[in-house]
Amino acid sequence: MKKSKSIKINFNDETAKKLAYVAKSEGMSVQNLIVFLARQKISYFERAKEKIKDISSVDLSEFENDE
Repeated sequence: MKKSKSIKINFNDETAKKLAYVAKSEGMSVQNLIVFLARQKISYFERAKEKIKDISSVDLSEFENDE
């Protein structure tokens, strides 16, 4: 099983409600919507700027282990 990471994200009430609305409209959970959006951003970054090759030295201190 792949290891996963979690991160706490704080939203104001309006943004949280709008995010929940979008997720529901798309037939997703808020968590799955955020993962989807993160993957889209990574893909866009790699197309627009540079392919991410070496992630071995990336600091994951903002994340918690979810094993």
